[in-house]
Amino acid sequence: MSRTHLGMPSFPPFPEAAGAAVHNATLRANLRHATHTIRDRRAAAVAELADWDRLREAGRQIKDHTLRHLDRYLEQLESAVTAAGGTVHWAADAADANRIVADLVKATGEREVVKVKSMATQEIGLNEALAAEGVSVYETDLAELIVQLGDDRPSHILVPAIHRNRGEIRDIFRAEMGNWGRAAR
Repeated sequence: MSRTHLGMPSFPPFPEAAGAAVHNATLRANLRHATHTIRDRRAAAVAELADWDRLREAGRQIKDHTLRHLDRYLEQLESAVTAAGGTVHWAADAADANRIVADLVKATGEREVVKVKSMATQEIGLNEALAAEGVSVYETDLAELIVQLGDDRPSHILVPAIHRNRGEIRDIFRAEMGNWGRAAR
């Protein structure tokens, strides 16, 4: 493999990046198309449910209750995972979580990991922490892979590559896929 992607490349400060982005016609067109598509699909889904507002409120109440009692639910989860034969690791902060994951990977002797889309791992800088330990990280989520191969940052929590159009994605794949990962065994 020719390079190790660290997950979150350094970028200019937000005001500078925003100033450049608002003048990028392609980016504006990409976002306009994607957001209109998402809004239209959401509106169609909402229209299918006569009790949408009631369901949304029930969901909000469940979320709020769970967050108020998160300690209890996390302990309940630990008990269930342990009973099923799993191991739960508790971390005090991002550095602790990254150390735990890096140690688990290193204990296997592997130098590569495959990971699924996770905002939590992005927020704690797991890709960077693993790269610092000499471990290559490969994303499995297509949008996260597009971001990773494009040496980019996600632009949306649910649709990380919403700022890219099909042509840009094609160009990223053409340029990067041959240099990424290793051949299957």
